Parts: sequence; structure tokens; C-alpha cells
Amino acid sequence: MRFERQDLPTPDDASLNHSSIVLEELTKKINTNQGWINFADFMQFILYEPGLGYYSSGTRKIGVGGDFTTAPEISNLFGRCLANCVIKILQSCPKQMILEIGGGSGQLAFDILTQLDNRGFVPDQYYILEISADLKDRQQRFLAKLPNNLLEKVIWLDSLPENLITGVILGNEVLDAMPCRRFRIQDEDVYEIGISCTNQRLIEKDKLADEVIKNSVHKIEKELNRKFTNGFVSEIRPDYRNWFSTISSSLVSGAIVFIDYGYSRGEYYSADRSTGTLVCHYQNMAHYDPLFLPGVQDLSAWVDFSLVADNGLEHGCKVETYTSHRDFLLSTGILELVDEQSDQNQRFKINHAVKQLLLPSQMGDTFKFMLLSKNCMIEESFMEARDFRYLL
Repeated sequence: MRFERQDLPTPDDASLNHSSIVLEELTKKINTNQGWINFADFMQFILYEPGLGYYSSGTRKIGVGGDFTTAPEISNLFGRCLANCVIKILQSCPKQMILEIGGGSGQLAFDILTQLDNRGFVPDQYYILEISADLKDRQQRFLAKLPNNLLEKVIWLDSLPENLITGVILGNEVLDAMPCRRFRIQDEDVYEIGISCTNQRLIEKDKLADEVIKNSVHKIEKELNRKFTNGFVSEIRPDYRNWFSTISSSLVSGAIVFIDYGYSRGEYYSADRSTGTLVCHYQNMAHYDPLFLPGVQDLSAWVDFSLVADNGLEHGCKVETYTSHRDFLLSTGILELVDEQSDQNQRFKINHAVKQLLLPSQMGDTFKFMLLSKNCMIEESFMEARDFRYLL
């Protein structure tokens, strides 16, 4: 484990202590698995292990003073635009429900419910699936600011419901945090990158990939009609099908919305992207060392939206929309919302936030918006955004 890096803020004593405990328990796990675990198991442990993982501990994660900033933290315009999209779907549902997977700070739920209420529309329920006790507590304290007619609609869940939702399931920056396995092409063969330890230090260690990873990699190569070159490194999520199956079974009719940073498969596994998409966040700084402070920093990999689309089709969904973050926000009225603000000081602040949300160099192009429908008729013209489905 690497406790300090010159290019990152110096961790405090509490962070060092917590990471040392995580390392000790992780080492036990590695040793009981013949000295090696795959990267997905490592990621699952350091992010989600009860009481130890990044999302299970009490450190502040999102926004000012945290490790990363999401679109809802930048401006309420994001949630208001999403509400403008959601309302068009909810109006055609017999019972209007929203299920948000991973509620973050609670800001997105607050902004969506407030915007819906402003438009004279209150859903029957707003469910939040949250596995982090720390984030759930933060959400409950934040959403207590809602008026009673909205707050009474919010229900927290510990697990996904079966055949319950008629409405919209929302996943904002959820898929990137799903554990992934990593592979490397070496000597024209497929190796899997895993984690081992020596002298109480974590190290990356390759081993010949199992059939699951080999078959997955060869399937991608076949679809792309090219072989990966020696030294090529990337990520893969073979377990995504099972997760999506659970998500889909929760939805009776309506839509599933994913917003995340990612690419279509051809872009994701581009020859120019030969080191993969894995990224770490610590105190709002990005870096690429997954072994730094396990349990204290965030770890994620970009999303293969072609994989999302494939699994959606397999489970009876239709890919209605796949577009950029910028095009999604423009088509749902972000500029009109800005024009409603007359205070010049607020206008300056809002314009700065809009740049973060829309500029190609920031979130505008790197983030994508995908909407999948299930047992639900959605008008072709419901979102006038550029259509990137041809890339999938």
C-alpha cells in the first residue's frame, strides 16, 4: 500500500489508521485465496466491505471537502432538467414511481422532487436504494428540508424490489462504481490483472486469464474485427448481466436512465486507449494508482454503454436514447432555466456551473445519457437530442 504521494494531499491520521485496518483485513482475504484475488474482488472489498469499504465508512465523499463532485453538486439545473425528462414518462404510467439507485448526498432527489412540485406534479413514491449507512444518514438529514408533501413520498430501500416500479429507475454515476475485472494482452495471450501482497504491501500481479475472461475478450475482438496488441490493458464487467437482470426485474413498466462517463464499445476498446479507463479520486483530485490508501479513496472505471444496451435488449428493453450529457441537458431545457434567473450575481454563478456541465472538455462529452424503456410507449420526439445509438 502507498500511504503518501507527492502529487496528492497528505492524508490525515484518521485516514491512515482506517486504511491500515482495511489493508490488514484485505491481506487476510488475499492469503485465504492462495495469495491472489481478481481486481473485481479487490474493488468490491475496498469500496463496499461493511464497515471498511469506501462507501461503507464515515468519510465525506461527495462535493466540497469530499473526493469527487457529481453533476447534482455542481448545480440544481441538472436535477431540474432530469425532472423535466422524467415527468414525460411518469405521466403515462398508472402509478408514478421513481427509484434512485445510490442517492449520493440527497441533492438529486431534492432537486427532482422540487422541480416536479414546481410543475404541479408529485410522484406517488420516490424510492432511494442506498447500501451506505453513512450516505443514507446524510440523505435523510438533507431531504428533511423538503416540505412535508414531498418528504412523505421518500422511502429508503436496502435492496432492490421485485416487480414493484411503474415509472423511472435512475442511475446517476452508478455503473462506473461497479467492480470490474482487468486484463492485459501479453505474448498474444490474455492475462488477468489481480492483486497480491508481499511484506504487507499490495502489488498488481498477472495470471493467465480463466475461460470467462478469455471468452469475453475474444468476443470483443470479434465484434471489433481486430486483435488487441501486446501490452493492451483494459477493463471488463462479465457480471453486469446479473446486475442488470435484477434491475430490470424491479421495473414493471417505464424506463431506466443511466448517466455516467463512458463510451460505446468501439471507443472504449480503441487502440489509442491502451491503458484502460480505471481512475481514482482522492480529495477532488484524479489519479491512476488503485493501491493508494485502500478504503479511503474512490475507485471507478468508465462504462461500456454497448454492454448496457446489449443487456437491455436481452431483458426486453428498448434503447430509446443514447446521447451526450450536453445534448441531454440542452434538450431538457437547461438554457431556459438559466434565463429564468434575473439576479446578475446568481446568473454569473449559474453560468460557471453550466460550463462545467456542458463543455466538451468537462462533462459535456465525457458523460453520456442512456434511456431504456420497458413495456412502455415513448414518443419518438419526447427528447430532441442528437442520436448516438448508431455508435453502439
